[in-house]
Amino acid sequence: MNETQTSEPEKQTGEMESGEVNKSTTDKVIVKPDNLKSAVWRFFGFWSVGGKVVDKSKVVCKLCDAEMTYHTTTTNLRMHLMSFHPAEWKKVGEDETDGPLPKQPRLTEFYGPSKSLPAAKQEAITKKLTQFICKDMRPISIVDGVGFQEFVHEINPRYQVPSRGTVKNRIVKLYDATASTVKMAIKNKAVALTTDGWTSLANDAFVTVTAHVITEDWEMKDFVLKTGELRESHTAENVSKSIVDGLQEFGVQLESVVAVTTDNAANYVNAVEKHMKTMNLPCFAHTINLAVRKGLGVRSIENSVARLKRTAAYFNHSTTASYLLEEKQKQMEMPKRDKLINDCATRWNSTYDMISRALEQQAPVAAVIFDKKLSNLELSTSEWTQLERVKDILRPFKVSTLALSTDKYPTASAVLPMRHVLLSHLRQETDSDTAAVKEMKAKITADLNKRYPEDGDVFMFLNTASYLDLRFHCLGHLDHGRQQEVHDKVLAEITAIAAAEKSGESELPAPLEAPRKSSLSAMGDLFSQVYQQQTRAAAYDLHGELVQYEREPQLPPDADPLLWWKSTGSARYPYIAQVAKKYLTVPGTSVRSERVFSSAGNIVNKKRSALAPDHVDRLVFLANNM
Repeated sequence: MNETQTSEPEKQTGEMESGEVNKSTTDKVIVKPDNLKSAVWRFFGFWSVGGKVVDKSKVVCKLCDAEMTYHTTTTNLRMHLMSFHPAEWKKVGEDETDGPLPKQPRLTEFYGPSKSLPAAKQEAITKKLTQFICKDMRPISIVDGVGFQEFVHEINPRYQVPSRGTVKNRIVKLYDATASTVKMAIKNKAVALTTDGWTSLANDAFVTVTAHVITEDWEMKDFVLKTGELRESHTAENVSKSIVDGLQEFGVQLESVVAVTTDNAANYVNAVEKHMKTMNLPCFAHTINLAVRKGLGVRSIENSVARLKRTAAYFNHSTTASYLLEEKQKQMEMPKRDKLINDCATRWNSTYDMISRALEQQAPVAAVIFDKKLSNLELSTSEWTQLERVKDILRPFKVSTLALSTDKYPTASAVLPMRHVLLSHLRQETDSDTAAVKEMKAKITADLNKRYPEDGDVFMFLNTASYLDLRFHCLGHLDHGRQQEVHDKVLAEITAIAAAEKSGESELPAPLEAPRKSSLSAMGDLFSQVYQQQTRAAAYDLHGELVQYEREPQLPPDADPLLWWKSTGSARYPYIAQVAKKYLTVPGTSVRSERVFSSAGNIVNKKRSALAPDHVDRLVFLANNM
């Protein structure tokens, strides 16, 4: 055989080695084509035999000879380096300007900033911008701010920030949409109101009206209906007109208003009772404020509180005294290093907070007063002892105020039971009660007793609400005679509801005029006894429903009665539930309308003191109802 000739087996072996990736082949090397410029290719290539790439679908790692599928991208190559060769991957990151991690291309690589967004996307972002301004109570002029525009441009350079005029138009549309939602939420429901007045920084007077309802799902909901400007004098007639105008705007009829909760201002009380002919409930938080202020007016207590107020003002206005107080607190290793609180003349609970904080910080405060020789601010031991007792007496009043300031649970039903608890607390005497403390308790008691006279409609209304709240339905604060009166009142209401349902009327029928005598009158007289027996039978069934309800176990004071009505009561006592939904919707305080002042103060601030009244109304409405 000639040496130059190749045997058949050897030929087949050579063809196999040139066509497949075989690491045993001596002339097989890893090469990188010149057209691949990424820094990753420093560590990868393709198998090559005789300078020709064998298979471009397989890429090989030069560090570990691992083979990977190649799809014209370097993603899997980068992942391989990150997972198995982190040191080399770091070198790749240093060589590339995009950083060590593969990044998704920016939108600006595909779209120039001059190109605008699609109309739908532009509108969607503008809608969110409008909601942001309303919810966070930002000025509309924020869209003109250079910093805001730069911020938006960084997020999406294609978004065109709208003008102030455009935002105003969007606010009007948002107000209309939200107002429609509110109208549907309160339609055909028993509505309770709170109302109060306030004055803006621009010295414009407004009357705010809030509405409270219980939904079909037994959830308490409240809405700010109207914040209308009151340009005329604040007489009862003008206040009532402002309230009624707001109700008409939202389709609320006076007949569906259960009660209106206001503070004890005469013009608001008369506006509701005399002009609107509606039940007016005094705000219990304001009632507590008036009663406690009477008690704090006892001379020796008033003098101690006044000196404490001067002390708090001194420490809050003098930076030197403030620093010294902090140093004393550190030296005494006090867990709380709080500053003193000064009270507000119109809020008694701020006086309670001032006394409580001063008693907590008594030692460091006394040390600073001694070091600086401020004898005019120094309280005697007896005064500190007396203030400690005053704090103990007022603590339940503070708890009551906080408990009745919620909008999520029924509160009118808790007013008289809570008043009963407070009066019981005031009747308790201790050996530490000084003559001044006894006088203080007597003044608070007298003021609370005169606020809810037992012969008034408010007294009966609040007791009815308590009866329909399973936390207080036993009416333990009343004698048996009064309990029976409430029982009879609820029985009369559910009897009227049953009669209206039987006649197919959704609302109580209007009283009919006395019919003229006719031939049918004799027949009516003949069957009158039968009719009366049927009425008594219906009343008897309803009475049984009331008796069964009164046997229900009492809920804990911190339970939500609406949850019980939703889960159990509404199915078990369908007629009582209808009355309960009416009475339990009434708030015991006007705190909700007062809270509107806080949001209104953020809206009508120094930068926006010239806002038109209709803009104030819309912005306050949206800030509270969105």
